[in-house]
Amino acid sequence: MFAIISDIHGNLEALEAVRADIAEKKVEAVFCLGDVVGYGPDPKACLDRAVEFDFTIMGNHDHAVFMEPTGFNTSAEQAVFWTRKVLDGEPEEKLRRSRLEFLAGMDEFRDRDSILFVHGSPRRPMHEYLFPDEGEANLTRLAESFDLVKHVCLVGHTHLPGVFTETMEFFTPAQVGHKYAVADRKVIINVGSVGQPRDLDPRACYVTVDGRDIRWHRVEYNYKTTMEKILATRELDEFLAARLAEGR
Repeated sequence: MFAIISDIHGNLEALEAVRADIAEKKVEAVFCLGDVVGYGPDPKACLDRAVEFDFTIMGNHDHAVFMEPTGFNTSAEQAVFWTRKVLDGEPEEKLRRSRLEFLAGMDEFRDRDSILFVHGSPRRPMHEYLFPDEGEANLTRLAESFDLVKHVCLVGHTHLPGVFTETMEFFTPAQVGHKYAVADRKVIINVGSVGQPRDLDPRACYVTVDGRDIRWHRVEYNYKTTMEKILATRELDEFLAARLAEGR
């Protein structure tokens, strides 16, 4: 059995709660689908924990630490620039270099035992969103993404957990009893977000994979502490704190 987490976004309290929950299970490996940083107040500490994962895929916020943020709203862009400043301002050169090298060394995707691991989508691993709506553009993205999937694809990015079927349907974890048995047909699984859930549930979210059984887990954490840290920076948008309490 292995665990997959995604979209930590500098939220140390959520990450520590999830790590503790994973430690109680018979998990052999932990994989991360990216966005270790961005939005949250603890990018350095989250990167230090992420080094221990078996692998970490590069998310668009991780990528933006080195490149100009593309397609980011004002709050996200401000958070990118603040995160850069925090990482560059690390007084210990060895720590600063190791964190930046870890970020720069992340893969854009991994393929393991017919499971594709990406942050966004198989078509554009770092940047493309696969939303659970039925718009024509989204259906096109899904159809072309499924063409690139051998059997199972695990994604994050939207912070909306659930499963896309090859028939272009989307089911939330609640609709499938918080678990999904993978059959022979292709599926794309969104693992949800550890540090910034957006499905109106403020609890951290991640999945475990045991054979063909995929299960979503929700973990309570002290989001009020994270909110206070965000507000204390005075450089991160207050909305980034408020949304944690509402899971949006």
